Amino acid sequence: MQLVLVRHGKAEDPAARSSDLERELTTTGRSTVKGLAQGLRLCVSGKVVIWTSPLTRARQTADILANAFKAKKVREHDAIAAGDLEVLASDWRDLDPQPKALILVGHQPHLGSWAERLTGAVLPIKTAAALAVDLDEDGALSGMLRWYAHPKVLASLADR
Repeated sequence: MQLVLVRHGKAEDPAARSSDLERELTTTGRSTVKGLAQGLRLCVSGKVVIWTSPLTRARQTADILANAFKAKKVREHDAIAAGDLEVLASDWRDLDPQPKALILVGHQPHLGSWAERLTGAVLPIKTAAALAVDLDEDGALSGMLRWYAHPKVLASLADR
């Protein structure tokens, strides 16, 4: 299975909301994620499952991705916001049937930590950046980095 990690789009300033949990995507953030989603569709094929952090900005990012992939359902998963890769791995191993790709929409620093743990690569996961890991088939929390891209690069793929 391919694991695709996506950082949410640009969010409102923390002072804009009483709680960090409620921060929404900015207009620029929404636009950037739409471009990312179109390019991501060219990089990820087959049955796609989307899981997201329950934080508003991640949920909004996941909804834009779901629209691009014509995915009927997005699952909110508390372990994404908590940074608990072991719980996530346990749950994705139980998916039946296994999807071709699982997209996780989340936050820094967790995404960077997961990328390093899974592949050994230290990556600057900027807002709305994405990466794909081909997970090892033995079920271990390891894999091979397939690609890493900033949102402008992914959007440019869709413009070709």
